[in-house]
Amino acid sequence: MGGARVAFGQLSSIVLVSLSIASFMTEGYVTTETWGFLLLTPLTLALALAPAKGRVSEEGSLPIDYWDKEDEGIAPVGDTDFDSPIL
Repeated sequence: MGGARVAFGQLSSIVLVSLSIASFMTEGYVTTETWGFLLLTPLTLALALAPAKGRVSEEGSLPIDYWDKEDEGIAPVGDTDFDSPIL
């Protein structure tokens, strides 16, 4: 699937640049359409260059009860800490 995505991204980038050049050649000056084609080109390049992401393995993930644990090393904020009013 990654090879097809990369090929599609490269092909669509080439097509957009070609359409931009063709639009410039037919009109004789840079139009909004020409800039539109050029501004869409980085999106297709990002599609072609983005790494293929497979399934995430369970070994590297956090434990199920990770967020349920209490923060043991943090002392509770008292009345004399940073949250006391200045005035």
